[in-house]
Amino acid sequence: MSALRGFVRAVDWVNERFGRLVALLVLVLVGLVVMEVVLRYVFAAPTVWGTELITFLFAGMIMLGGGYTLLHRDHVNVDILHGRLSPRGRAIADCLTAGFALLYCGVLFHYTASVALEALATGRTTGTDWNPPLFPVMLSLPVGAALLFLQALAKLVRDLHLALTGRVLAP
Repeated sequence: MSALRGFVRAVDWVNERFGRLVALLVLVLVGLVVMEVVLRYVFAAPTVWGTELITFLFAGMIMLGGGYTLLHRDHVNVDILHGRLSPRGRAIADCLTAGFALLYCGVLFHYTASVALEALATGRTTGTDWNPPLFPVMLSLPVGAALLFLQALAKLVRDLHLALTGRVLAP
């Protein structure tokens, strides 16, 4: 049991740290958007790289924040039936659907890792005037999928423990 607690604690710790770090990207994004808007509409001199960099940072933020979002149970949830169940009933229902989440994360990781490795191996760029390499943003996709997979696995461990014992897996 202590190994499971250690696994859950480690996954939670990693996703908590990643989530907080990624949250700082919001400040960078706001600054870049304000700068780009001012340059474009006040000075009529937009940057060549601004919009593309904003898009890359936003995509990375979304993907790398998935595990953190699951850790804090902030993903969209349909609570029509789920919310009416007891905590143990919710854990059982979540155990029954966990396979779909893990399968999704596994497929997402598989395909995004191949795309990221291909972009890294070929030196693929965007083909725009700025023409940055694609591998940094592409790398955020499998890393985010892996973090989400690990957090879904940690959630399954918690839910299985609650479903089988009726007790929350304490840290």
